[in-house]
Amino acid sequence: WSERVARVYAGPGNVLDTPAAFDLPFDGHRLATSFAGFEFAGGLAVLEAVDVPPGGLRADPATRSCALYAAGAQTLTLIPATDAWEGLRTWRARDGLARAGGVERLAGRFVFDLWGERVAAKALPALERSFRYGLTDAVVIWHDWQRWGYDNRLPDIWPPNPARGAPEELAALARACERRGALFALHDNYIDLYPDAEAFTYDDVAFDAAGRPVRAWYNEWRKAQSYRWRPDRMRGALERNLRLIRTGVAPTAYFIDVWSSVAPHDWWTRSGTYHAARDTRKQWRDAFAWIRGFLGHDAPQISESGHDQLVGWLDGATANHLRVGLPPAGAYAWSVWDIRCADAERVPWFDAALHDRFILHGAGYEPRYAAGLDSAAHGIYSDDYLSTEVLTGHPAMVKDAFSRDTVRIYWLLHGLGRALALKRIERVAFEGGNLHRQRVAWEGGGAVEVNRGTDDWTADGRVLAPYGFHARVPVEAGSVDIAVERQGGGIVEWSRGPEELYLNARGTGTVTAYGATTGGGCRIARDGARCVVTPLPEGGPFTVELRWPELPWRLPSPRLAEAVDEDGTVLREVPLARAGDTVTLACDGKDFAYRVR
Repeated sequence: WSERVARVYAGPGNVLDTPAAFDLPFDGHRLATSFAGFEFAGGLAVLEAVDVPPGGLRADPATRSCALYAAGAQTLTLIPATDAWEGLRTWRARDGLARAGGVERLAGRFVFDLWGERVAAKALPALERSFRYGLTDAVVIWHDWQRWGYDNRLPDIWPPNPARGAPEELAALARACERRGALFALHDNYIDLYPDAEAFTYDDVAFDAAGRPVRAWYNEWRKAQSYRWRPDRMRGALERNLRLIRTGVAPTAYFIDVWSSVAPHDWWTRSGTYHAARDTRKQWRDAFAWIRGFLGHDAPQISESGHDQLVGWLDGATANHLRVGLPPAGAYAWSVWDIRCADAERVPWFDAALHDRFILHGAGYEPRYAAGLDSAAHGIYSDDYLSTEVLTGHPAMVKDAFSRDTVRIYWLLHGLGRALALKRIERVAFEGGNLHRQRVAWEGGGAVEVNRGTDDWTADGRVLAPYGFHARVPVEAGSVDIAVERQGGGIVEWSRGPEELYLNARGTGTVTAYGATTGGGCRIARDGARCVVTPLPEGGPFTVELRWPELPWRLPSPRLAEAVDEDGTVLREVPLARAGDTVTLACDGKDFAYRVR
């Protein structure tokens, strides 16, 4: 370029301000997109895209170069624009990508991402409790179940590991989800082939240009080294396993690890025949399409991290939205983009192009997202993590089948995830040029403000503390409105939808929203001519004040309240305190819910 690039946009979503030299390889954690945006100091921007799997993105300020690179025959597209986001909108309109068949079924669904639990003893009862709290518009991804344990002796995965659950237990878990309208997906893997598998042969292994078998994942716990499958030789094992799994469990979705985490790769056969990355991409794409059809009903296909090379065949992925900075010591040093720059921040780059055609969930596995930082402040239930989900419009993801956090995250964020499902981002702007204060405009009038800076930001009259956010999205029956904001010196959370209101004071005083005030945490939902107050589980006593005319709906003035258990059985009548149009209900932390009528 004639000038040094001032800002670079790439990957799941990071903006780099005045970056030093770097080389960012393509995979679901790093580059992730076959397009990148460059902004220059003079007000010009360029979007660059390539139509084959890129090798990466390379920049060198000393030579004023910044470009994607890729091997083989390719078409490069260069789009000049006033900023990177405008260039991205132009590219979005012409990239030619369509939705895969399961995208509409997957879009907007909350994710239970579950590892290492016994089905009958723990997971099924826990999930049933979550369902009773209303957490049903969801997909359950069940990871650690395979015959010889997680990532061991693949592809020999059936029957299930008895330490995790017998086939009939997994089938019961799948049916419990189906009864509640939730999807159920089992974890599988056809990238790692282990030499102690029953039918192992090096003829099934991908080789490199020097004639060496390509090593894949090393299972350190079991001291087991896997090799990378030849993409054209894994379908026999995949189809054999899916026939057993469909008969034994009948999942309604499916998760295949790694394929949208690593880049499609070149490979050689054992005898030295070369195959390009495009061949690998085709094999993975075709496998997802086959599974979706084999399981039926457009069963959504899910993978890890998410890059754009499988869009149109793969339906979605559990995102890994990493940060830019100085890597920590230890095992997760790789989970930080090690790039020096004047400033950097997470941005909704991937979603600004593909949100309506590829469904990313969450913001990453907790150890990768936090990557050496304190998990309480930066883990999956932190405001840091939640603000990234809100910024990108991703449906939320949790790691527990049931907990107080599981319930509160659904009550806080799920309405937004559902309201933004299959919508497009229209504009992203930095308030006052500050990368950490972002406004995202969605089609249909949705507006999101996220503060990822270190100081409070007053946005449209709301005080957003660091990692605070506010979103308002019109929906058919009204709007969805959510916030993590500062009220009265404390940080609180709340959400409102057409039929429910959720408030949580977080132990910092009280929270007020839409006619309700409480010092605890609860959901207030309309149920015909009455409302139901459901406290967050595992909490203590608190009161909730309802200013009846100010609530989001119009109901007859209540006469009484009754406590009910999780099965809806009435336990006792509960007195209501009245002061004009205000009703105060005292909630015992041991009760499931209260019907106010």
